[in-house]
Amino acid sequence: MDESLPKSPEPARPAARKPRGRPGLTERDRDLALQAARTLLAAEGLEGLQARAVAREAGLSVGSIYKLFGDIESLVRTLNLETHREFAAHHRAALEAMTDEGSDAEARLMALARAYLEFVLENGRRWDAVLRTSRRVEAGRPAEYFQSEEALFAIVESVIGELPGFADPVRRARAARALWASVHGIISVTLANSRASDPAADALAQVDLILGAVTRDASQAQ
Repeated sequence: MDESLPKSPEPARPAARKPRGRPGLTERDRDLALQAARTLLAAEGLEGLQARAVAREAGLSVGSIYKLFGDIESLVRTLNLETHREFAAHHRAALEAMTDEGSDAEARLMALARAYLEFVLENGRRWDAVLRTSRRVEAGRPAEYFQSEEALFAIVESVIGELPGFADPVRRARAARALWASVHGIISVTLANSRASDPAADALAQVDLILGAVTRDASQAQ
């Protein structure tokens, strides 16, 4: 073979194909969407928590919001779980702030009621979202949601257990839920409808009447 002859050029390799579409969503995208949703929920409530609004606030596409959370209901459940956890932490902090070891159970229960009121006043739309969505039967709610609810009741039970007559766990649990319902009802109704100049103080005065009745009944059980 005559090596002086020019060699045939090698066939050109096909150019690598560029990946189609946008880069995949990241954890940072999810964080941006969650922060945007928190802002909208706190400012506008559930009515403002629309996919298009969240996408605009987060700088993402509407399709990205659905890819990240599946649907708006799933996003709401995620935010509600955050609210539940903050709510429980707020109540634990209220008890821990009572450094006076002589504080009786009634004073500690009143501290929890005051913590409830404070949280509602500071996070009204977020707490309203929890209440409104919990009225619906949601088979898809995460187990953590129910665990968080039980943690809230456990905080109240721990204080009621200091009262005489509540050694029985069934009675103690029933009393915790009854008190919870009473405080919730008083605060919800009074803040919206009180004719007093200070609805929050009016609500706490009503709660004090209920707690006084419970503790008096407990003392008579001795």
